[in-house]
Amino acid sequence: ARGARARAGGANCRACSFRQGVQQRGGGGGSSSLGGKMEADIPAGFSRLDVDTLAHVASFLPCSEVLGLDCVCREWACAFRPPRLSLHITRVSLRGTPLSSALRAFARRFPALSTLSLRGSDACGRDVGVLCTSFRSLISLDLSGCDALQDAHVAAIGAALPQLQMLSLSGCRDVSDAGLAALLAHCRSLSSLLLGWCDISDFGLLSLSSISTSLTSLDLSGCAMLTDRGVAALMRRCPRLASLQLEGCREVSGWALATVTPRLRELTLSGATLVTDAGVGAVARACTGLRQIALRQCRSISDAALATLAAHCASLTALDVARCGVVTDRGVSKLAAGCSQLASLQLEGHADVTDASLHALAAGCPKLSLLNLWVCSNVTDAGVAALAQACPNLTSLDVRLCSKVGAVAVSALAAHCPSLTALYTERAGPVDDEAVVRLAAGCPRLALLDLGMQDNLTDAALLAVAERCSQLRSLSVAYCKQLTDAGVSTLVTACPQLSTLDLNNCTLLTQTTLEAIAAHCPRLQSLDLGGQPGSGQRLATDAGLLELAAACHGLRSLNIRYCSDVSAEAVERIKDLLCANVQVRQ
Repeated sequence: ARGARARAGGANCRACSFRQGVQQRGGGGGSSSLGGKMEADIPAGFSRLDVDTLAHVASFLPCSEVLGLDCVCREWACAFRPPRLSLHITRVSLRGTPLSSALRAFARRFPALSTLSLRGSDACGRDVGVLCTSFRSLISLDLSGCDALQDAHVAAIGAALPQLQMLSLSGCRDVSDAGLAALLAHCRSLSSLLLGWCDISDFGLLSLSSISTSLTSLDLSGCAMLTDRGVAALMRRCPRLASLQLEGCREVSGWALATVTPRLRELTLSGATLVTDAGVGAVARACTGLRQIALRQCRSISDAALATLAAHCASLTALDVARCGVVTDRGVSKLAAGCSQLASLQLEGHADVTDASLHALAAGCPKLSLLNLWVCSNVTDAGVAALAQACPNLTSLDVRLCSKVGAVAVSALAAHCPSLTALYTERAGPVDDEAVVRLAAGCPRLALLDLGMQDNLTDAALLAVAERCSQLRSLSVAYCKQLTDAGVSTLVTACPQLSTLDLNNCTLLTQTTLEAIAAHCPRLQSLDLGGQPGSGQRLATDAGLLELAAACHGLRSLNIRYCSDVSAEAVERIKDLLCANVQVRQ
């Protein structure tokens, strides 16, 4: 906004005068209601704003508001049509409007749209028909989670939009080999193709040869029929592949990737239970430029795989070995010594990892920004403090269920990691008000804070967060039973960007807190107000929840288990207000 004012000079003030004039005359609905006189009141300086500034302004507006922008006057119509090249429509943002109607309206206003995301919109065949006839300039299309789509619809997309460069069909479970072949018969320029959890087999991979020169990113996660044979053939046919996701492909062992192209930079094998240390070794030797590899829940992976990656992949920046076989200090130490560029490491579930691993990471990986130590029960305050001092760029740390990590570690993070944006401490060691006060003062960029089960905390901790951390988007204070309405109300007032809030079993809270949330958290998407049998939870009432639903249109998840003051009629009314987009747990 400051940049816009600097470039437009006095246009901002004239725009305010125009808006006041509209309100005084009762206008603002459309050009027909404004009349010629209102057209003359549009600030001339508005047209001097550059395209980038206009696109930035439009990006903050919800779909319903964007549709009305070019109805204000001719100048606004000319100003706001060109910048909109990207659009994301979800079922929540539609608020009950049929998707096909919204697509037609957007097509009239933004005929040059190049990027369209319908992720989570429940698009069906009728909507695809409108899409194919209305948006002829698309080069990027996201249909993730639209599981009503079938092969015929994918074939229609290919025929209507042959210029597509990126297409996501993840979660479209009825799309099969036949639909993929029909799509690729027309779309020969695809560089990114996401087919996760589609009905694709080895036979379907053969059709990818038609885009072998352009394909650089491919997601085949959850395609359970894929085998080593098909993946090996894919590697031979697509030499430019730089990113490959095979999460949950249980028939893929890793040996198929021994002939992988040296261009490969990102590889996901999480949940591919046949992958072994030897398979990872084959990948590491064939692709020494590997930057990211995910091996989560590959039960046969051990320290040997980490040692091989350290020996051959010096450029590695991200590794996920959460809940693998046996990973210990020995493997982590070798990794830290060989991969100095490491920025992200997932070690969740490895009880054999101790402070020795943290000291090795502190010595060898100064660029570390994300570390997941969930359930690494043998790490302590001393190890986390050493890591914090050596890795000032740390942005995310997860120490849930690390009972030996508490207030001392949190204070060390506050002192040395000013860029920290996410901290998880649920069921860790004791964290008190003083530690949270220091954290808020030292880490003002916090966007996610999990303080669940920290029953020593009082309102003083929330007041500190409210004062310093205005960018907070997610907060969990579940089972913090000393918190009151005053503390929570102050926090939600100061943090209007909150989208996730967990107040489970905060037994002192009342409807006052719910009213504050409704008044100050318009972006709220997930709210947990649940309790336990006999907990005396007084937070959720019919009146408070209805006020919340009327104010928070984006609410998608609401937990009111054991909230005895909520009636079934109120729950149905909430669902009606939110156009059935909310999942209510009772």
